[in-house]
Order: sequence, then C-alpha cells, then structure tokens
Amino acid sequence: MCRAAGQYDPNDPRKPLHKCDVYRHPEAGNLLKQIMSKGASQPWQEVLQETLGEGRLDGSALREYFAPLEEWLRLENLRTNEYVGWNYDGDYCKRSIETANLQVFGGYYNHSPGVEQINHILLGTIMLSYLIVFYLKL
Repeated sequence: MCRAAGQYDPNDPRKPLHKCDVYRHPEAGNLLKQIMSKGASQPWQEVLQETLGEGRLDGSALREYFAPLEEWLRLENLRTNEYVGWNYDGDYCKRSIETANLQVFGGYYNHSPGVEQINHILLGTIMLSYLIVFYLKL
C-alpha cells in the first residue's frame, strides 16, 4: 500500500517505510479494496499472489518499519546502562505458585495431583455413577 501510494521506495532513502502515510491516498485504498473484496472466496495466499505478486507473508517489513525505533532503543539502553533481558529465578516462580495454592496438571509442583491420581479419581467417579444408576433401577 505504501508503494502504491508512492510513500515508500526501498531504493530511496528519502522515502523510508516508517514515514509512510497512506491516509487519503486512493491508490492505497483501491489496493486494500481489491484485496478485501475477495472475502473468503479464495485462499488468502492466492489473493496476495494475484494482487501483489507475492503469495506468502514475511515479517521483514515490520522489522524495517520499526528499525528506527529499535536503533533508538538500543542506543538509549547503552546510554543509560539499562539491562535488557530476564533473569531466571525458577525458585521464586515455584514458591509463588505454591503460595498462591495453585495446582499444575502433571504433578510438576508438589501440591498437584499426578496423572495416576487423576485416573483413580476418574475411575472411582465412573464406578460410583454406575452404582447409582443400577440402584435407581431397582
């Protein structure tokens, strides 16, 4: 849409993708209308191929669009000496789940029933159901 509106040219540094504005550009609107008019009548890959000449989606345009922000963040984090990332603290996570009295299926945490216990509970429930149905028929 940015190319159709003449707002973006990958070979022209004066027309970067992050400065693209397709508002009130009929060329971009017509392109979007052409794509959306197909609805669910065709697979989206075919619609893209017919309209844009490209039948697959790729995240490179998003990376290109946000490249100036990404570069600014990188430089700002270096300037302010910010730590980027996560520190693993598995013990904290385990304690927080246990203290919240949460149960995780599979017995990974101490307070959750294991698969074997769940099978026994299920079998007991089925047997109890049969006994109740049998008793009610008598």
